[in-house]
Amino acid sequence: MPGRSPSRAGFTLVELLAVLLVMSLAAAFTVRHYFSRTEVTLENAAILLARDLRAAQHRSLLLNEPTLVLFLPDGAGYVVTDKQGNVALNPMTDEPFVRSYPDDGVFDGVEVLAVASGADRTLEIDRRGMPLEGLEVTLGFEGDERTLQLDGKNGAITLVGSSSGWIDLDS
Repeated sequence: MPGRSPSRAGFTLVELLAVLLVMSLAAAFTVRHYFSRTEVTLENAAILLARDLRAAQHRSLLLNEPTLVLFLPDGAGYVVTDKQGNVALNPMTDEPFVRSYPDDGVFDGVEVLAVASGADRTLEIDRRGMPLEGLEVTLGFEGDERTLQLDGKNGAITLVGSSSGWIDLDS
């Protein structure tokens, strides 16, 4: 019909931006709420520690040199170094092998409560990727705890109190 405007097809840029804004806000709230749950944050921190220990073992194998995992005295995290004390690069990411829970938004509030491995809170891994002794690390977050155990004989890792059913496939 003459005088009638053609029907509009599609969405305007403003409408698309409004929808994108609403979706972004919903995602931000949902992710923050999910990771604020104690069992999720603590479980993921324990799994990350297990994976980092495996990566440190792989580093020793790959470079044919010992590796040290030093747990920070203030309980804020850990650092992986070579025998001379230089911060090692993570073989999986090629970034410095430092884990500081207060500096990581997802793990803020997680702390290393106890370390049983040598007198100086250090795990030594030989050039074959085997720990020279066992390790037991207890992580805490908002009153909850997870304990990681590394068997000094066979290198198997166990997460005591795991809520995810995580198992060590690399032992």
